Amino acid sequence: MIDLAIRILIYGAVVSGIWALVASGFTLIFGVARILNFAHGTFFVLAAYLGIVMVSSGVNPYLATLLSIVLVGFFAVAIYALLLSRIREHEVMVIIATLALALLVEQVLLLIFGEHGISYPSLITGVLRLGGTPITLKRIAAFVIAIIVIVLLELFINRTRLGKMISAASQNFEGAMLVGLDVEKLFRVTMFISAVLAGIGGILYTQIFAATPIAAVKSLIFAFAIVILGGLGSVRGSIIAAFIVGYILTITINLFGARWSEFVALLFIIGILIVKPTGLFGVEE
Repeated sequence: MIDLAIRILIYGAVVSGIWALVASGFTLIFGVARILNFAHGTFFVLAAYLGIVMVSSGVNPYLATLLSIVLVGFFAVAIYALLLSRIREHEVMVIIATLALALLVEQVLLLIFGEHGISYPSLITGVLRLGGTPITLKRIAAFVIAIIVIVLLELFINRTRLGKMISAASQNFEGAMLVGLDVEKLFRVTMFISAVLAGIGGILYTQIFAATPIAAVKSLIFAFAIVILGGLGSVRGSIIAAFIVGYILTITINLFGARWSEFVALLFIIGILIVKPTGLFGVEE
């Protein structure tokens, strides 16, 4: 029983931290630019595959990780500049365009890498035993990194001048324009940060599990569900919702098996939304 509790506590924290990163990025770009980016899951897997390719080509794993995250961020900015900025005010077109882009990238990855999973090269090795439960150090590192990034995001938004400008644009971007803020620049920066968060989450996830092209759709579904549960536009709500969903997944897997985990998690989210349609921390618009 103690071993089970330790496994649920540690594994749940790791999964929750990773999904918190991905969901935070999704809700950040929606909160600022009101863009429902259905290509967000693409950044999740693309960072992992870019890193895997670079490491396979002989690049230092740590450098490859950094480069892949940055490249995904610039890829997201390019998508915004070339596509989303032109259709941003048409919500349905944004959803269709980003979903089409996600499916296109998925098909390209399937053609190149196939449908079988590829694990990201381990950046840290070793096993720590807590009681009778072996915990790999890369799981612990994934949780620690996720928490550090979330804290840095919170400090950036609330303590830096650029972060405060992004926050102002999210509250009223017409007003932000009137006081002289370059809203388009803020949208590009937000898109970059959003993709970086997804990229970090993807690399942490694929170190523990594996990278597959279809993981883009899975990560998008989970991120969207978590964001809806937390409340659209609420970064803190997304983080809290990610930990709720992460522990539901972990408890279900350990008690009933993996095949029930996603069903139970989504059923729980639907139940919450029936009671509170705006999500846990959402507000009526």
